[in-house]
Amino acid sequence: MILRAGDSHPITTPIIDSLLALLPKSALDTNKVFIYKELCWQYRNQDMASSIEYGQKGIDLAKKLKFKKGEAEISRFMGLAYRHYFFFEESLDWYYKALKLSTHINDQVGIGFCYDNLGVTRFNQKQFNGAFTFFKQGKAFFEKVNHQEGLGYSYTHLSWVMVEKKQFDEALKFANLALLIRQKNNATKEQISNALRDVAVAEIGLKNFAAAERVLQKAIQMALETNKPIVIADHALYLAELFLKIHDLDRAEYYATWSYQITTQFRNPLQRMKSSMVISKIYQVEKKYAEAMRYQTEHYALKDSLFNEDINKNTALLEAKYQYDLKASALIEKQKRRELESSRKLDQERFLSSLLIAALLFVGIIAYFIYLRRMQDKLLNRELTQKNEEISRQNQEIQEQTVQLAENNRFKDRLFSIISHDLRSPVVGLVGSLELVNEGVLSEEEFRDMLPDLANNVNSIQSLLDNLLTWARIQMKGIPVASEAFHIRELVQDKISTFEKPAQLKGITFINNIEEDLQILADKNMIELVLRNLLSNAIKFSLPGGTIELSSSRQKGYSQICISDNGTGIEPETMANLFGPQSASSKGTAGEMGTGLGLLLSKEFIEKNGGKIWVESTPNVGSKFYFSIPE
Repeated sequence: MILRAGDSHPITTPIIDSLLALLPKSALDTNKVFIYKELCWQYRNQDMASSIEYGQKGIDLAKKLKFKKGEAEISRFMGLAYRHYFFFEESLDWYYKALKLSTHINDQVGIGFCYDNLGVTRFNQKQFNGAFTFFKQGKAFFEKVNHQEGLGYSYTHLSWVMVEKKQFDEALKFANLALLIRQKNNATKEQISNALRDVAVAEIGLKNFAAAERVLQKAIQMALETNKPIVIADHALYLAELFLKIHDLDRAEYYATWSYQITTQFRNPLQRMKSSMVISKIYQVEKKYAEAMRYQTEHYALKDSLFNEDINKNTALLEAKYQYDLKASALIEKQKRRELESSRKLDQERFLSSLLIAALLFVGIIAYFIYLRRMQDKLLNRELTQKNEEISRQNQEIQEQTVQLAENNRFKDRLFSIISHDLRSPVVGLVGSLELVNEGVLSEEEFRDMLPDLANNVNSIQSLLDNLLTWARIQMKGIPVASEAFHIRELVQDKISTFEKPAQLKGITFINNIEEDLQILADKNMIELVLRNLLSNAIKFSLPGGTIELSSSRQKGYSQICISDNGTGIEPETMANLFGPQSASSKGTAGEMGTGLGLLLSKEFIEKNGGKIWVESTPNVGSKFYFSIPE
């Protein structure tokens, strides 16, 4: 059975069949396509199998009727049904089918909704930049035809992205635009309720808690009138987060538990994942650590099942395949048009030549006839040569695009590998330790003894994430150089303070001999990252009780910084690839892990600032890392 928004009684399949029987004979087939679309949409909340079955029936009928618009719309609704149950790969596949069909028939509104749906799937996968791009593309198509309902969705979804980026003023602007459009166009109560929720979320980000509470209470009241449990659960969870922020823990726990119970009853894993995390936070504040750990474990289990490496990789491949197919189809279509035009012109030329030849035969000028034939052959040869050159150029473009796609895939593979192995390992160790405490295997005293190791794990995760995000931005060419003059000794001392705790654990002493008045001209943030990576590297490979010395010198307009340690040193065969993309990190003297990105990033940033970086090292004696920057 299915439930319509605001209805209190189910509409069963026999009733649908009765409605079909009442339709005029001439309108039966095309209207039946749209009824199948409605069934596909409505059944998604109760039974995925039925939703997909009705969608496929509609697509089969649309194909039989050669009804491209109906086929495109049901394909998009099939994507919505799969996304509702978090089958992201299948969802994207159907969206791209719908996008191809809508593009083929030049359905501007259909294209806009396809891009908007692609953006929501990307948003649900926590890929916010990709989602933002799709939302902007959809908005452009809706603006072109002034489609108000589509613009309402675009502004709603853009507000989501702005909230994730902490740009709450922009989020509030988009949310208010969406609310205004829906109120003016008599949208459903569910749509207006969702728009009110988005306004409240932005107000929470701006710390306007009283205004946010009023708007959310109004949104929940409208949601209750629509009989949409998941919408109610979503709004209740935002109220719980609001009360948690203002430390009203009783009401926070009430609304969070309400949301959790609804999402459990209606089997919505995404909303349940969100609810379990909020409940865990509330219990942590209330110092109910056992309950907090239980809900936190459930949150991460759901998150791992919904957002894993394989899903992200496969959806990225689907996007790349769609873009490649789109370009290849455009090239083939263009070539066909050119060949058709050439054939038409050739036919015209042959007809005129035939008339001319007949006229020349009539007057007996055989020599002139031969001359015309030769000119015609030269013209045909020149056209064939031009066609061959054009085909060769198009083949070269396709090859270049293929190489670029392969390079993008290698970049993504490296990124996924680092996330899957180097980042997951310390997180798993941290979670495992916390579970031992939660299960009572470790006493409080034993847990305190483990705290330095856990802190080291957290520092490792933070350092890895910083390097990983910076490296990814470099690959996407997104970091400009912002040079400024500054004293480097102050920056060095600040970085030394950052590493005091890991250094104390190994009994390492820092000596800062950098000149106090030494000033350089460079991007301060980039130099800070270089110092952090070099100091972390020195601590990692220093022996317990060792010394790390920082010194400076000036040579021909350049300031030279040296970071030396008396640790394990570097083998000659490792030195060759030390700063390259193929470098691999080894374990430190206390088992510290790394990704090999630190020195690669350091080299990138030093060279961007007009300097050089190099190393001198002797195995079992120590290493000296140097870099020079213009003063």
